[in-house]
Amino acid sequence: MKLSIVTDDKMVAKDGVGYFDLDISYVQNTVHALQWYETYGEIEYKSTGPYRKPENEQITALPDWANTALTKWEEAKAAEEAAIAFALLQAENNQPITTGSQTL
Repeated sequence: MKLSIVTDDKMVAKDGVGYFDLDISYVQNTVHALQWYETYGEIEYKSTGPYRKPENEQITALPDWANTALTKWEEAKAAEEAAIAFALLQAENNQPITTGSQTL
């Protein structure tokens, strides 16, 4: 699994599918982003002033807050899928019923 979390955008992306404006207020305000590549990753920190960007932290396990963000992503995906299913059902129910044939 590839996972990206960008705090300023409130964005969580899993395997190339991203959702914005998710509640990630529980992430420390010093974190800029997290990038996860299957079995390892890094946490990118925000600059603390001009020319003062902390080193990225290399990680081999997702922190708890990243797992919580992943849960928020799963909730957003489920909500999107439910909305699509509902729209398809509505469209199906609003189709006119026709009989016979028609020549144009």
